[in-house]
Formats: sequence, structure tokens, C-alpha cells
Amino acid sequence: MDRFKINLKWYILGTLAVMTYFIWSLVLADVDRELKIAFLDIGQGDAIYIEAPNGRDMIIDGGPPGALLPVLSSVMPFSDHSIDVIVVTNPDQDHFAGFVDLLDSYEVGAVVEPGTYNKSKIYARLEGLIEEKKIPKLIARKGMKIDLGGGVHFDVLFPDRDVSTWKVNDGSIVGRLVYGNTSVMLTGDAPQKTESYILGNELKSDILKVGHHGSRTSTSESFVKEVDPQYAVISDGKDNTYGHPHQETLDTLEKIGAIILRTDLFGTIIFESDGIRLLRLF
Repeated sequence: MDRFKINLKWYILGTLAVMTYFIWSLVLADVDRELKIAFLDIGQGDAIYIEAPNGRDMIIDGGPPGALLPVLSSVMPFSDHSIDVIVVTNPDQDHFAGFVDLLDSYEVGAVVEPGTYNKSKIYARLEGLIEEKKIPKLIARKGMKIDLGGGVHFDVLFPDRDVSTWKVNDGSIVGRLVYGNTSVMLTGDAPQKTESYILGNELKSDILKVGHHGSRTSTSESFVKEVDPQYAVISDGKDNTYGHPHQETLDTLEKIGAIILRTDLFGTIIFESDGIRLLRLF
């Protein structure tokens, strides 16, 4: 009997040790020690998930209705039910509507908007949820720095003025995500006119999120030359009715030698950075 008790004790201790190891393995596997940037495949629209090495995160644009949450679950840690910051680059439905479901399911720390407006019911629903949940709302202005910690920050380059009466695309938030020596240029639906306003700033970036899903109205040659990206990511829906990306845009990107990646062809596109090197995962 004594031997049975001794063996049982060691059996229990061994089982607990294995369980502890398994639990910590899951926890550690869920911690990303590098910056993650995921251009989500949400069809015709934009949605970009960013996770800093310290676990703080940001989503730039929420895609069309119902498209964000199913894809988001594939790139976020399973234990995380909060988002530190969401950014609406412009209030077109394919950039914000997915945030309605997000606010119903996740805690959100802050919202950043450009200051332009949309009169649709779904936009009113989003704004109502932000007010109801008392989420702090900021209007983006040039010079604003969204600091995720761990050396990761998003620098707003545009708007540099009040754009409340502008067309929504013209007033799109444009910003540069920086981590160490690596950076990503994020442009929303900014047309060439808006791109021209920020020429002469520090634009050089490893990745360019191509404006307006590859429309010919964005991605001027002068802008692309200043950004000089290694990768150009186009978020577009398969067989979309707009014909995005337009051939003119593809020609401009090919001219500077950028590697073109499209969500309609590759699905969700994920990069990681250690602050020195940028690695494409998918």
C-alpha cells in the first residue's frame, strides 16, 4: 500500500508537470516577439492587422460588412479579446463596416478617424457604438504619433488640415508604420492629389500598401519613387467590378522593380520584422 501511495504521488506530480509544460507552451506560442503586419484577405476593401512585439495591436481599416472577424481570428492570439487602436482611413463602407462587428465582440482602446463623413446608416451605427461604449476618438493630423510601444509607432502624414468638407478619398489618412530600420507606407484610398501633399516628407518604406486597391487614380510615379518599396501590397477582391488593380498602376510599380503582392491572388499576406530585417511569411 505504501508503495502504491508513493507511485501515485509521483504519477500525479508527473502529470502536473506535463500539463504545466503544455499550458506554458501554448502561452509562449501565442506571444509574437516580432512586429507582425497582416494584410487581411477580406475581399474588395482594406483591413490591416498590426501586432507589436509587446503584444499591443492596431487595426487599420475594417473592410466591408461581416468580412473582418472571420479572418482576424486567424492572425490574432486566441486569448486576446481587445484591440488597442483602430484606424478608419476613410469612411467608405469597404474601409470601416467590419468595425461594427468588431466593436460588438472586442474591447477597443481608441479610434482614429480622418474627420470626413459618411451619411449611411451603417456609418451612423459605427459612430453610435463608439459613443455608447465611450471609446476615445481622435481626429488624425500630421505629426500625430500612435505609439504601440516596443519601438513601434505609426506616424500620421496626412491629413495636415481640416478635411471635414472634402471627398472621403481625398481626405484619407496616410501614415508610415516604423519599427527600427523597417517601415510600411499605408495610404488608404488617397488619390494622387493627396499623395502630392506629402512629397518631400520621409516616405522611404520597405512596403507600400498601394492606394485605393490599385486604382489608376492613386500611386503616381513621383510618389512611388520617393517611397521606393521592395514590396507593393494591393488589397482587392477577386474579379471585382472595378477592374482593380488597373494596369497603369501595375506598370508604375513594375517600373521601379517592386514585388507586387495581391490579396485576390495570394490571400492574407503576412510580414514580420525584428526591426532590422523584414520577412514575408505568407
